[in-house]
Amino acid sequence: MHYAKVMGFDSLRWHYRLLRLRRTATFFGFGEAKDAVRTLTAMDDRGDDATHELFIVEGESAADAVEHVCNPTSQRVHPIQGKPMNVVRASEKTIWANDRVRMLHHRIVGSPSAHLVPGYVPLGRVILVTDANADGVHAKALLLALIDEVMPELIRDDRVFTIRAPTFGITCTERRTPVFAYSSEGRQSVMAQLADRGATKLSTQHYAGLASMSADELSFAFTNRATRRLSALNAPHVAAARAALG
Repeated sequence: MHYAKVMGFDSLRWHYRLLRLRRTATFFGFGEAKDAVRTLTAMDDRGDDATHELFIVEGESAADAVEHVCNPTSQRVHPIQGKPMNVVRASEKTIWANDRVRMLHHRIVGSPSAHLVPGYVPLGRVILVTDANADGVHAKALLLALIDEVMPELIRDDRVFTIRAPTFGITCTERRTPVFAYSSEGRQSVMAQLADRGATKLSTQHYAGLASMSADELSFAFTNRATRRLSALNAPHVAAARAALG
């Protein structure tokens, strides 16, 4: 349970079953569960600008938005179209016959001779960024299981991370950057705390997806290494995802 929280949910198995039974935006306790989530590991990686990163996001619009604020020398974006393949019960032959699996593998690992190219820099991090809803939770679990299946060395070497996408951004006159919240309850709590500190002209922005965030907000939350909050995904998280998807 502890490991499932890092991926944006309290019980992945529970939410996945709900997804299979009813694909709607209303899930019993989903908002409350998200609000209880806290970042497992806040990584200060400001001194690691040379590390090459690949953001995996949902859809072209999200990819375009994130790519606009990436560091072009060290950050790339890969969009997934539709739901990733569920590899938990699939055969090796079926997995490698999937075009999207092969494309993702090539984007992360590159060609067998890539290291021979002058100036080649290996990919340091894979960062999963999915929408802040039930479908996003499901997609993140599928991606994590897929990466573990076809590129287990990434998990073993602690190179897979996630950044939780916010649902709301709260701004006020006294702050230049928004305070993010991850549920309606979280938004109310943030606004109350800001008001108690004397903040004025409070306003709320609801994010329908990554593409609805401004460039400054995307940079602050995802690509700026000094302000973002990375959470590592490792073997226990993989086990939680596999258990839910199987």
